[in-house]
Amino acid sequence: LGKNLFGQKRYDEHEHFVRWLTDMIKKESVDLMIVAGDIFDTTTPSNKAQEIYYSFLCETIKTTCRNVVIIGGNHDSPSFLAAPGSLLKHLNIFVVSEAGKPEDEIIEIKDESGKIQMIVCAVPYLKDRDVRISSAGETSSDKEKNLLEGIRKHYQDVHNKAKELKDKYKVPLVSTGHLFTSGGKINNGEGERELYVGTLAQVEGSIFPDFIDYAALGHLHSAQTVPGRENIRYSGS
Repeated sequence: LGKNLFGQKRYDEHEHFVRWLTDMIKKESVDLMIVAGDIFDTTTPSNKAQEIYYSFLCETIKTTCRNVVIIGGNHDSPSFLAAPGSLLKHLNIFVVSEAGKPEDEIIEIKDESGKIQMIVCAVPYLKDRDVRISSAGETSSDKEKNLLEGIRKHYQDVHNKAKELKDKYKVPLVSTGHLFTSGGKINNGEGERELYVGTLAQVEGSIFPDFIDYAALGHLHSAQTVPGRENIRYSGS
């Protein structure tokens, strides 16, 4: 939201899109919506972009969609997204804007009676400083290797914690991510900014274990699956 095209503001387009999405939620009787990062185009969205965002969320919770999960992307300001988090949580809108402890990124989706229906691993865009400890004498190759290892370790910790709940309650487990998986297709010029300086930090789809039921990914703008994994998907934009 808030993205300009050659200096032309696109608020009308964005408002048209969220109206379409609200209608689709109603038509399909959607229970849960996941937004996998990049809510806004910049870390300082305009008042109009914010108005579109919050108005959409207000309209969404009036529909069958009782739960919304939003993760931060590389375009987003973690502090800005997180600011209204306590209020939104009371509306069953869960925002995870930056990396935290594994339990902080696990959301229990409940029905009206409070029964757990699904577990969501709400893993946001992972910044370099979130997952990699720098050390003296590192080469660029070392940094990339340690970054990828840090990303893998973070996902592993969250997934393992979530599996305990999946096994306990016998419910589906959905994961999220805002990252570049190996073999992914990009469209040049569509704003898919390099996630990490000096590297695309492409992770293998294997960071999503077989025990997850679905993975909703963001960052790549083309709708696609991770090669060989039909249940791990980029919705596109």
